[in-house]
Amino acid sequence: MPSAAGALGRFVYGDAPLDTWVAHGPGALKEPWASFERARQLVRAGKPEEAAKIWRQIASTEGLESRQVLQAWHFLRQAGYLPPADQAKLVLGVVAEMPVHGVHDLLAAYQDGSARYLNYSGTAVVMEDHSESEIQAAIGTWLASGQVIASVTGPWDQLSLPPVPAGYARAMVLTPGGPQFGQGPAAAPSADPLAGPFFSAATSLLQLIDRRAMA
Repeated sequence: MPSAAGALGRFVYGDAPLDTWVAHGPGALKEPWASFERARQLVRAGKPEEAAKIWRQIASTEGLESRQVLQAWHFLRQAGYLPPADQAKLVLGVVAEMPVHGVHDLLAAYQDGSARYLNYSGTAVVMEDHSESEIQAAIGTWLASGQVIASVTGPWDQLSLPPVPAGYARAMVLTPGGPQFGQGPAAAPSADPLAGPFFSAATSLLQLIDRRAMA
């Protein structure tokens, strides 16, 4: 059986494959899962243009989970449809990966106010309680630091993300235009004018999550 962190890690970046981003059970009948499934069937039927119309509707729907919007844009980009310039660099999620014992801890937070901490040991913490004002404020600060990075970097244009090298830290922002990231030796980010505030904000959020998880 995969660890909790391993199971959740496949869906952190909003870039799951078409046949993986599928709901099962009663949830499959609800939106936007039902729309994603219609689009998937259209792709399988050789009708990508019709599928793209559904993904655009999902991407423009207010109040959806950020990862749902990221997935819709991921599928649109794969089909050759790019977001408008005024949306391409909007940060919908931020991800920090830090080396620990030869592997990595991962912390992610999203515009919808949710967060996920995937510990190198395989354990995971999912935070979706929007009433935690201190955590929401910390997520907002981290997203703002990510928006600064998005404004000066470009998207990764390959189908999949490369692994983070051992001993390296990675700062990533998730946008409709694609993931944007930088990485380097773990000691380097604190001195970087962009990565320093990003990792500082991530650390502040992680401390709050740890405190909440142990309460």
